[in-house]
Amino acid sequence: MQLNQADIMETSDDPDDHWDHESTAGMLALYLQNIEKFRNPKIRKKNVWVDIANAIGKGPDSCDKKFRNLKQTYIRLLRKKNRSGVTAFKWPYFDIFEEIYSIDGEYQPEIKQKITDCSSDRITKVLMGMDSSSKQEDTFENGESSNGQNDEVKRRLLRKRNAEFRKVTLEMRDRQRVVEEKLDRLINIVEESNNIQRERNRLFQQFLDNLHQNH
Repeated sequence: MQLNQADIMETSDDPDDHWDHESTAGMLALYLQNIEKFRNPKIRKKNVWVDIANAIGKGPDSCDKKFRNLKQTYIRLLRKKNRSGVTAFKWPYFDIFEEIYSIDGEYQPEIKQKITDCSSDRITKVLMGMDSSSKQEDTFENGESSNGQNDEVKRRLLRKRNAEFRKVTLEMRDRQRVVEEKLDRLINIVEESNNIQRERNRLFQQFLDNLHQNH
């Protein structure tokens, strides 16, 4: 499944500040080269943008604005991927943003939060929609007259509500599974670390014993 053009449309730039593909790719490449500086809270991002801007012949504010617009597009694609499982992207800058915001296969907390917020909002909307459907059913059931048309409407609402509920349930189970997998990995790391520490202690004790015997 691929995204259509509307899904990957970037936020409009200033019409007086033209960015072509070469300038954009060059800016992102320099960002990636300086990524540790951007992640260092002791270094002013403004100063890093000045260096990048000078290298590509743009203003630092223009570079910062362009990057933010590209980042918004990247987050929209991640949300689309999270909702529908889309894996093919025509947007040419997706891979480099993955390098920027993914460390050892894990998204940075800022990106995770934005994706999670979107999922939570969608679940809330679905649950609110289910509540609305339930109220409509109550209206039909409490009405003075009932006919075949009303019965069909109630059946459609019930099918829709059940489908939405199943979808939300599966999504929540998937999220729980991901959390459990991460917890298992963490437990394994801790256990491995404890084993290493115990082995170190054993070797050190052996060294002390040998040292004591030699004296």
